[in-house]
Amino acid sequence: MKRSAPESLKGQTETLAAAAAAAADWFRRPAPSALSAARTARLRAMGWRDAAVLANKSFRGFAKTDAADVSFALREAVEHTAQAVSEAVRYGVEPDDGLLKIADAVREAAKSLAAAAASRGKHRAEALILAKKWAGEAERLRRLTRADAQEDPSITNALKREAVSTRLSNAAEAMQQACDALAGGLAE
Repeated sequence: MKRSAPESLKGQTETLAAAAAAAADWFRRPAPSALSAARTARLRAMGWRDAAVLANKSFRGFAKTDAADVSFALREAVEHTAQAVSEAVRYGVEPDDGLLKIADAVREAAKSLAAAAASRGKHRAEALILAKKWAGEAERLRRLTRADAQEDPSITNALKREAVSTRLSNAAEAMQQACDALAGGLAE
């Protein structure tokens, strides 16, 4: 069934919010249910990405470019968010306050991005600004976590924490790219 462009955008942002919430839940209290929720969101994101590609086929010019950029960035954000949880489980990384704070910032950015996708005009602009603020906060927190990890006596543990925090940071970066592409639609 073909979906409309607004419907696929809404589906992608809601899936991202679900993946980010699952990641934050896992870093708060590791449980198989949080890992499963993140992986499920990852699979749903693939379907929404395909729906977005189909819905955006009729677009032309900058509108098509912006829609494709948003869709791709949202898919990347979900992928990195789910991979952060999967890698934490695979590497045996113990959740700590630093990783939890990064995951919470990613979750807030995703929620704001979903709110932006569901609104128009001034409200969309305000939600995009908030999403970018939270995504920037995630990167700031990753730098602090990285500095803390360097003080860890185990180089292996430090590298594992760095890999997981980098995944969360990459998710935040992808959300910033999605915000930029959505903002491009505001200017037109």
